[in-house]
Amino acid sequence: LSVFLALATPALATPASADDGKALFAAKGCVACHGEAGARPIPGSPNLAGQNAVYLLRQMDEIVSGVRSSPPLKPMKPVIDKTTPDERKALAGWLAAQKPAESATGGDKAKMEKGAELFDENGCIGCHGADGLKPLADYPILAGQRKDYLMTQIKAIRDEVRSTRRVRMMTANVRKLNEAQVEQLAEFISNVKRK
Repeated sequence: LSVFLALATPALATPASADDGKALFAAKGCVACHGEAGARPIPGSPNLAGQNAVYLLRQMDEIVSGVRSSPPLKPMKPVIDKTTPDERKALAGWLAAQKPAESATGGDKAKMEKGAELFDENGCIGCHGADGLKPLADYPILAGQRKDYLMTQIKAIRDEVRSTRRVRMMTANVRKLNEAQVEQLAEFISNVKRK
């Protein structure tokens, strides 16, 4: 019996693969908020398709550990709490491989121009790359993200509602932004075309 258990245990403990990400996304009900393949979210939820896998994994791990616990995450926490580290890795890998959502179109040109200036003036390029397209290894791709989600997150960082160690480094960059500037910045980023 002990030989059988020793042989069977590795099969039972097989880590989830990126191929399992699609099944996990459906089984966990992620589609309800983030849309099919993470590209058609409901208002207030982020586009996840094509996002940086390392960043996605870190966010899920921070939600599980309670490090990231701002109010909009309350519905997500019980779902993510029931995943294993390997399942989170599979979800992140699968989402990163999906086709990104289309960027916004037809934005307010004046707001986008001012937002582009704010993006440069506030040092966003340092971590998120030019136009939010090529971030550092474990930072999010901002280009083409939903405007409403961007505005909520910029305000949460500015007002220190969202306050993880890494996010606190950004607080100084956005602390002085008023409501109009937050909207301008989000208008610009959401309209940058993902390549």
